[in-house]
Formats: sequence, C-alpha cells, structure tokens
Amino acid sequence: MMFRKLLMTMSGALVMGAFACSSDETPANPPPAEERPLGDGTREQANVKSGEEAVRKRKCQDCHTKNQGTMAGSTEPLTDKNDPRAKLYPPNLTPDIETGLGDPNDPDLGKRGHTDESLAVAIRTGFDRDNLQLCPQMKHDATMSDFEVYSIIKYLRSLPPVKNKVPRSVCPPLKPEE
Repeated sequence: MMFRKLLMTMSGALVMGAFACSSDETPANPPPAEERPLGDGTREQANVKSGEEAVRKRKCQDCHTKNQGTMAGSTEPLTDKNDPRAKLYPPNLTPDIETGLGDPNDPDLGKRGHTDESLAVAIRTGFDRDNLQLCPQMKHDATMSDFEVYSIIKYLRSLPPVKNKVPRSVCPPLKPEE
C-alpha cells in the first residue's frame, strides 16, 4: 500500500514537471539568411576539403557539372520531369570573371560577380543578389552552418576559372502540392 502511494506521488510529480517544462510558444525559427551575418572566425576555419565534401553530399555536381566535368554549369538544358516547360541551365560556379562567380579579389566584384555574402544568401535562401528567386529545383538550406556555407564558397573559389556562358533558365512556378 505504501509503495502504491509513493508510485502515485512520483507519477503526479513527473506529470506536473512535464507541464512546467512545456510551453505554448513554438521554438523561434532561425532568422532569414540575409539577416544572419556569417561569423567572423568562420572564414578562417572554413576549408576547401570540407567545401568539396559538402558539395558532393548535397549533390551540387549533379547539375552544375554536366558539360565539362567542372562546376562550369551547363549549356544543355536539364529537364524537370514535373514540368516540361522548364529549361534549366545550371550556372557556372567557377571563379571566371566574365561567365562565372567572378574573382574575389576584384574590387568591383559586387557589381559583376558574386560576393561571399551574396553566395551565402543564395545557398541559404534560394534568392540571388538581386533578390530574384533561383529555380525552385536548386536546393537551399537556411539552417546550414556558417562553417559549411563558407567551406562551400571557399571550394568554389578554389576551382580553376572556366569560361562557359550559360543561358538564363526558364523556371515556371512550381505546381501547388495536391
């Protein structure tokens, strides 16, 4: 009888403790990528090897290496089985000044190329430096760590520049989920 009373008391305390620790509030979502500055120490910690591993893990090369075996994009359109109207031309992600991401040492990089910050926003949000949505087929991840983002950028910046002018993609809006 005493054991039963002890068990009931402990069960009640456990239930009350669970309610005391719960909350009606939903956990805060991370701020949008454009509002999340990349950490100061992250640039130094990021490395090419980790970036290459992240690119492979995320399968970026499946689209961005179609023509030349590099991250130089594709001049042949990729098809989207869900939408035959789409003509997807993955862009050149090499540091070519004219047709790629641009040279990070170029003082005018922000005008004609992509800064590390604009690349980070694109990787995290799926929007380019002009705030235009990238094709929805481009996977983005707002929760990606600064280390992973900067490592990917460092890897892309380490590639040899490849001159490969890629046409603009035609990306119809995604069909609503049914």
